[in-house]
Amino acid sequence: MRKMESDKDIKGSSHQIDNKNITLGSNPKNQLDLLGLTMLGLGGAIGSGIFVASGIAINQAGPSIILAFAVGGLVSALIMFMLAEMSVYEPTCGSFSVYAGEYLGPAMGFITGWMYWIAGILTLATEMVAAALIVRYWLPSWPIWLISLIIAMVIVGISFLDIRAFARVEETLSFVKVAILLLVICSGIVMFTGIWPGLRSPGTINYLGHGGFFPHGWRGFLASLLLVLYTYAGEQVIGPATGETKDPLKTVPRAVSIITITLIVIYLGAITTLVGIVPWNQVPQNGSGFVPLAKDLGLSGISSIMNAVILSAILSAMNSNMYGVPRMLKSLAERKDAPSFLTGENRQGVPVAALLISSAILLVVVGISYLLPEKIFVYIASTAGAALILNWLIIALTYYRFRQRANLRPGKGQPTYPGFPGTTIAASLLLSLALATSAFNGSQLVGLVAGVLILMFFSGLYIIFVKKH
Repeated sequence: MRKMESDKDIKGSSHQIDNKNITLGSNPKNQLDLLGLTMLGLGGAIGSGIFVASGIAINQAGPSIILAFAVGGLVSALIMFMLAEMSVYEPTCGSFSVYAGEYLGPAMGFITGWMYWIAGILTLATEMVAAALIVRYWLPSWPIWLISLIIAMVIVGISFLDIRAFARVEETLSFVKVAILLLVICSGIVMFTGIWPGLRSPGTINYLGHGGFFPHGWRGFLASLLLVLYTYAGEQVIGPATGETKDPLKTVPRAVSIITITLIVIYLGAITTLVGIVPWNQVPQNGSGFVPLAKDLGLSGISSIMNAVILSAILSAMNSNMYGVPRMLKSLAERKDAPSFLTGENRQGVPVAALLISSAILLVVVGISYLLPEKIFVYIASTAGAALILNWLIIALTYYRFRQRANLRPGKGQPTYPGFPGTTIAASLLLSLALATSAFNGSQLVGLVAGVLILMFFSGLYIIFVKKH
């Protein structure tokens, strides 16, 4: 890490980080390369959000969900480029939590780190429940909580692999789900152009019929933004990963560019295909809309295969998120914002104590899914989405402060985020709009309230247990 030029430059930043508090991969052979970091980011994003939660958002917005995904892609790109610039300047597994502590004060560092951790747990829970819903396609009599428990045990087991072995598993799973979304896009092109014998092009009827492009007006469109942003949010796992990345100066900006472009292209293409072929009001909200899409494409015989591929995609997202969540908890412990025993790791560099604690909290959600099997997915997804958007807002505020500090502006050879401060302000306003308009939907209102309560809870913890000491 670069050393601050003078004590004057860091005055007011009582959360300054020294070399002892930065976790970097010490063994070059046990670090992520460009492919590993890229696939980790794609793996964290492409999961239950696009395959399952998108069905809920589509029923809210109708065909205008295409516009919502375009807006979501723009906002996520802005946030990720901000994060990339800060990560290149100061690579650390604490990522945006460390930066918030340095540039906004120790309270923000504490709050954003714990917010990311709990949002990560909730995201893992949604992935777990979504995977259980997919498995019930083959095992309809099995309860969601039991399937979720089995899935959680498998993912925790994979998380004990060293970073290189973990990356190889994630690369394989990520390739599969990117490939399936590209297959959906190509199939849609073939169907809309009418070049495949036996398949009739639906034309524009599903975009403009059934109530029009905005069947629920702008209110429905705005209400969908929370879940749409949630589908992109998993890519921020590359933040904690920069501390275990080879040559962050070159690797991180390239990985962020590839991840951002890939997500926008495949998300927009897949959603445009889905709502163009399957009427928006026939997309299931308690399962994946891509299964009926396969049937409408004349591929009903591969429904089981489609379900299996979607299941692998969701497991991949769980895999990526289970990488970032314990490492953030370990970083909090290194900064004395969490119990010190959470800093422990094994010879493979896996933060075992943080992983076990995170897994234990995750299993608590299995019990919740037993109590609320029908509503659990949308409630948890909305809460995770609200918490992640609040974290994105903090990242934007942190970056604004980062760029204001003259001595911290990137030097020659470092990436510079364009359009500052206008684009940073625009991203913050769009995120605030998404949070505010989520109140238009009853289920998402529960998530919004829960997200605000989580923010207040960790703020209270800081005041009571940290600031006092």
